[in-house]
Amino acid sequence: MLNDYPYLIVGGGMTADAAARAIREADPNAPIGLISAEPHPPYNRPPLSKALWKGEPEDSIWRGTDQARVDLLLERRVTAIDPATRTVCDHTGNVVRFGKLLVATGGTPRRLSLGTDQVIYFRTYDDYRRLRELARHDLRFAVIGGGFIGSEIAAALRLQGRTVTMLVPEPGLGARVFPADLSRFLVGYYRDKGVEMRTGEGLAGG
Repeated sequence: MLNDYPYLIVGGGMTADAAARAIREADPNAPIGLISAEPHPPYNRPPLSKALWKGEPEDSIWRGTDQARVDLLLERRVTAIDPATRTVCDHTGNVVRFGKLLVATGGTPRRLSLGTDQVIYFRTYDDYRRLRELARHDLRFAVIGGGFIGSEIAAALRLQGRTVTMLVPEPGLGARVFPADLSRFLVGYYRDKGVEMRTGEGLAGG
């Protein structure tokens, strides 16, 4: 199957959605394709670690990309890009031809060699749904990393009454972006909220 788009976007996140809308505003009638490995259309990611845990309805996250008349090619992981022929190939063997291409796939968390399926690399809506279901049960949770997402996930799990331990390689929360005093204050704040804080500790796995 060969699709042909004057504009093709690889990636299904907020940047991809914003790009599609900007293209549509500049070129009202041109076909636009958006190819994404996820099964869902573009959505807002920040609520996954905060607002949804506080009662915000899940329907509020969808960005409505289809309203910009964008063809959503979902559950299609790009495996090859050929600039010479202006084509993109996905994992199913489908080929998409493009006039102009934007790659907006974003980053992915670093994987740990733990040999277990009990780790969630929190990034997607499906990750949120899996963690939300686990949080319904009386389980212990470990959050690795002291950045924004890790801190928000730890706080969200405590809101559910779960036992949470944070493993933070740095001496404090947000140590790479916050002043040292604020970073240490946040460690104390999280401890007061019932989170077991282990700063200066990473995780080793073979």
